[in-house]
Amino acid sequence: MPRIEDFDSKSPPFDQFKGLQPLGEDRRGHVSAETARHRLYVGTDKRTNTSALIKVTSRPGLTYQHNLENEIASLLTINQSIPDSPYFPFVREHGALRDGRVFLVSTFFPELPLATAIGNERVPGKTGVYLRIAMEVARALGQLHGLQIYHVDLNPMNILLRSGHGTPVIRIIDFESSYEAARHAAGVFYNPPNTAGYSAPEIPGQAPDARSDVFSLGVVLYTMLAGYEWTWEAEVWKCVAGDREIDPELRRILLSAVDPDPANRYQSMKAIHADLADHLEQIWPGRAADVAWERQPAARPTNS
Repeated sequence: MPRIEDFDSKSPPFDQFKGLQPLGEDRRGHVSAETARHRLYVGTDKRTNTSALIKVTSRPGLTYQHNLENEIASLLTINQSIPDSPYFPFVREHGALRDGRVFLVSTFFPELPLATAIGNERVPGKTGVYLRIAMEVARALGQLHGLQIYHVDLNPMNILLRSGHGTPVIRIIDFESSYEAARHAAGVFYNPPNTAGYSAPEIPGQAPDARSDVFSLGVVLYTMLAGYEWTWEAEVWKCVAGDREIDPELRRILLSAVDPDPANRYQSMKAIHADLADHLEQIWPGRAADVAWERQPAARPTNS
């Protein structure tokens, strides 16, 4: 068995798992960096023979503790409110180790991050595929926003992706930055970590809402279209405005998503989904049905 330095794998609840091994933040099986907020492990539940993800804060401290406790609280609300959703992890167990570090045991999704499918430069001819991915992410976030929970730190690393019979299969993970209106508006501490360039510019100066995630989705879509190279140049809205390789109508949609002023953005995921669907129908007729806003949701994975 690989060396597990963060906890005693023979003590509860970790003794319930076999084959524990470190999982890097890229989910490729590499040990997480020393500076990471948390460490990831994957193991097989001895009772159910299903895989589980174990997240442990990398060191004691209130900041890391608050972040992971925030993720746990948001996921518990999601699990209770939309238990059949296939998009989000399911909490199996959570608690604190003897040294005060918080742990979370949840669904292990085998999909890889969207980031692993994006290069530095553009890949011509994949616009339709990218639109379908963005539309499916919008559907997932629409479910989330129905609970008045906002992800806040959506980026290509915490969107997991695979193709299921030609249809994008999406998972949304890493809820440490999430904002749950019922908790946080009532005074629960909120100081979210975020990813430069992807989190909306109004964060943390004002409470997040649906428009904050609209911004992040717009940046994710532009990253798929333009490659990571844009992140070295300027703010995303400036890059989009000056990008003449993108269809003018799609550029309009992107600009309405990544406007630095929330008042000028799409006000909901349903609104941006509708415009993306219209554009997809124009460039790729008949391919929007399986990522339509209203459709029968897929079943939750059996390893949850």
